[in-house]
Amino acid sequence: MEIGERKLIEIVKRFERKKSGLIRGIGDDCAIVKLNGSLYAFCQDAIIEGVHFSFSFMSPPQVGKKAIYVNLADILSMGAKPLFYQVTLGIPKRITSDVIKGIYRGMGSVAEEFDIYLIGGDTVATGEDFFIDVSMVGKLICKEYKGRNSAKDNDLIGVTGWLGESAYGLKLLKDGIVLGKNYKRFVKRYREPRPPYEIWRELMKNDITNAMMDISDGLIIDLERMMEESGKGAVVYYEKLPIPFQLKKEKLEDYALSGGEDYQFLFTFSRDKLEKIEDLKKKGFEISVIGEVVRGKGVKVIKEGKPFLPVKKGYEHFSQ
Repeated sequence: MEIGERKLIEIVKRFERKKSGLIRGIGDDCAIVKLNGSLYAFCQDAIIEGVHFSFSFMSPPQVGKKAIYVNLADILSMGAKPLFYQVTLGIPKRITSDVIKGIYRGMGSVAEEFDIYLIGGDTVATGEDFFIDVSMVGKLICKEYKGRNSAKDNDLIGVTGWLGESAYGLKLLKDGIVLGKNYKRFVKRYREPRPPYEIWRELMKNDITNAMMDISDGLIIDLERMMEESGKGAVVYYEKLPIPFQLKKEKLEDYALSGGEDYQFLFTFSRDKLEKIEDLKKKGFEISVIGEVVRGKGVKVIKEGKPFLPVKKGYEHFSQ
């Protein structure tokens, strides 16, 4: 396609129709709809063989897990508890029924862990490409949704976990490196990117976040999207980024800035909530405060007191 994903979404937005009860539409991780006095989050996310996964590197159950995890991250990032999901499969002839069973076993194990229920979907025959398209619905557990458009002036910017793990895990698999104990966490992050539910629960319980989203395409590009929707700018301090030691050792720090599919949570919060964040860190929750929201546009990275330009911002469909 001759245009990138963001341009395409701008075009699609023109066809969106407003309706009473639609609180948040196109432009976020989920749509938010008010039904019978309650707020619900609706999302849909697909994973494609050769783009998001490869059976050379992942088993069918791991592929199934990933399909649910990526949608689960979207639902949670809006401040909602997941409830139900549907699955559409695009299946070429080369895919066997045993592979499909394995995929559903993987999805089922995640569904059981998070108490969500499969309620339907579709199966279609395709030419060569295999895909899994999941839609999910959740119910908000907070008064207001935690979308990309809620960042406030002077907010601090936080991120959960470590950055660049999934991208590095994929590199290890492609390079055929013999896996030792120092590498297993990265490969697991790529194969089974479980969102940090335990941290999310604490963030919600303590009402800490303003804007929130999951990191699917890379820290910088996703933060840019958040700031765009919020009409703000952001400053990120390189030295505060949670970059794994192995990435620093191999001079692959750019993976932390632009590597996708970590499915960690990126969020902004008021400075008066910093004490709560520090309390959570003392309890062992992996949270890093990496920057601040400012007036203006775009995202600036500061390294050693000077502007720093990442080699790449992240992944964008149709522009690679």
